[in-house]
Amino acid sequence: MATTLQSPGTVTVYAFRVFDLNACEMVPGNFKATREAIAAMFKAERLDATAEDVPHALIDAQGRFRRLATGWGELS
Repeated sequence: MATTLQSPGTVTVYAFRVFDLNACEMVPGNFKATREAIAAMFKAERLDATAEDVPHALIDAQGRFRRLATGWGELS
């Protein structure tokens, strides 16, 4: 289990995979979520290596973190 050092006022979120009945395979989720939110999802697998600390204010009531596209990011 990976551990991160959180700053005060932040929460750790993770990417995850869920089972897609239509595709019959595990697919990535389209947001990151807290450990507790992922544990509550049906057939979800947390990806510990994707841990990221974000401010509590950016987490919704269901424990989800959705990054807003700003257009100001590194090009890959």
